Amino acid sequence: MNRKQNGFAERYERLDIVILVLSCVLVFYALGDRALWGAEGRWAEITREMLLTGDYFHPTINGEPYFDKPLVTYWFIAAISLISGTLNEFVVRLPSAIAGIAAVWATLRLGRRLWSPEVGRIAAMILLTSYGLISQSRMAAADTENLATVMLAILWYWSRRDKLNFTTFLVLYLITFAGSLCKGPVAAVVTAIGILPDAIAGKRWKAFLRPASLFALAIGIAIYFAPFIWSSKTNPVSYTSSGLVLVWQENIQRFFSPFDHKAPMYTYIHSVPMLILPWAPVFITALIAGAKYFARLDKNAHWLIKVIVLIFVFFTLSGSRRSYYILPIIPFCALLTAVILTSMKEFSPSRIIPVGFNIQKGILFGAAVLELAVFLVLLIVPPRSAGVSLVGISLVGILVALAAIAAALVTSRTARLLTVQPEEKAFIPLAAVAFVVMGGFFCVQQNTLEECRSERQFISEIQSAMAWIPSDRIVLMYKGEVDAKMVFYLGKGSPVTLLRYKDKYAGEPDPDKMAIMSFLQSDRLGALIAQVRYVAALPTELSRLLPAVPTFEEKPLPFESKDSRQERWGVWLLNSQNTTPSRGDKTTNEK
Repeated sequence: MNRKQNGFAERYERLDIVILVLSCVLVFYALGDRALWGAEGRWAEITREMLLTGDYFHPTINGEPYFDKPLVTYWFIAAISLISGTLNEFVVRLPSAIAGIAAVWATLRLGRRLWSPEVGRIAAMILLTSYGLISQSRMAAADTENLATVMLAILWYWSRRDKLNFTTFLVLYLITFAGSLCKGPVAAVVTAIGILPDAIAGKRWKAFLRPASLFALAIGIAIYFAPFIWSSKTNPVSYTSSGLVLVWQENIQRFFSPFDHKAPMYTYIHSVPMLILPWAPVFITALIAGAKYFARLDKNAHWLIKVIVLIFVFFTLSGSRRSYYILPIIPFCALLTAVILTSMKEFSPSRIIPVGFNIQKGILFGAAVLELAVFLVLLIVPPRSAGVSLVGISLVGILVALAAIAAALVTSRTARLLTVQPEEKAFIPLAAVAFVVMGGFFCVQQNTLEECRSERQFISEIQSAMAWIPSDRIVLMYKGEVDAKMVFYLGKGSPVTLLRYKDKYAGEPDPDKMAIMSFLQSDRLGALIAQVRYVAALPTELSRLLPAVPTFEEKPLPFESKDSRQERWGVWLLNSQNTTPSRGDKTTNEK
């Protein structure tokens, strides 16, 4: 290889490294700055209680069984917590962030292996800056781990497809069942979907029936079932939940006879473009071009399109549907987009791809300019909502917009130093804008908005106020499912008291109503924690036993609707003026 070729290879490797470094920036920056929200509380509280009790096989929330997901994602968090000596928002989200980077790396390597370095890089840049990957990678959940294991398994298969021996099968099944222990068997199903078209086309399916494969499969299945079996064999008498039963209910039963999440069949038609935002225009045109010029594409592209169709059909046929369930399809969509973009010359004189690329360019640059204009207006005439000035938010928005425009100008001039391929040169400025806009929102603007809500202050207040109140005198009012996030932030060493709110209490004696009244009538120091809407709707005979206003409450975000403001939390301290706090449970979030 001559000096010129060496320089060419170095530029490519350097750009690969840049993409991976940017991946780290996008998922790690300010990862722990936001308070937990939504389902994140489950991962945080289950792990906290595992560390508190030393029981890692029987997940609980507030001491009650909660075997909703397999155990491995909790173990990841627990391992990081034991190493770092703390359990906070950053630690809880870290496994998802690492999995997001792994998914980007696997996509980059798969594109490079099956097509070319530029296909791998363009696909990795699309995936990295997509709404689906960024939002899930910065959230405590199991979806990114599920995605990463699918991509790692597919990459391993393509790396070893011509050497299908025992080692190949063993590693493949270990990766697959590790993913299944994160979110459920869906990882194994999607991996099988990804392998099946190539295995059938190349008649490699027979190798999966050989003794080497079957033996490796048996090992993988044994490893998958081992935690569930051990959990079942060591069940405490009071533990009434079964992991295997929930695997059946949450996956098999939900697929054929769902009991919740019954979204319409057309859900994923709009969910896929949403998850791949801001790249929906160029992806849709790539999909159209791929279908129209299918015969001109290579065999690997044929495999890719079949996988996308099969994954889409599988999730659509499932009776239980939510927008993010289909997240595993996004890396394949990114790869197809990259394949089509780097093959534009082969489809000449078609205008499908150039039109889609121009629309994509207009949307990305238009978004940056629009953001700049909107926040300039807000800065000049700053409105106020809920007593919060938007000057700080406006300044952050302006800086993000200016940074996006500057990134586009700089990269359009320096792209030739990073690559020699014209398609990649044209794509890099768009990727730079997407990186700044998406990263600016998730890493900076979202956190700035969060500060307006003073949620951190509210959390600090409840932790301070509850530190010396015994668990049995802290009541968390709930309707439906217990708010695990609030239990986590209370950080008590034993379960707090849970009281159920009802829209309409039955006649006397209603046990839930009587339990609330008994708590409120006690002359001991206590605290009621509830959403404002629940306390406001309590019967008069209960509400008169509470202070007129909460001792402190969570403040709303600017522009929040009236209904959303009713969902904010409040704390009503009882008998605090004439009762000396006794030494109760200390918080345990910081170990």
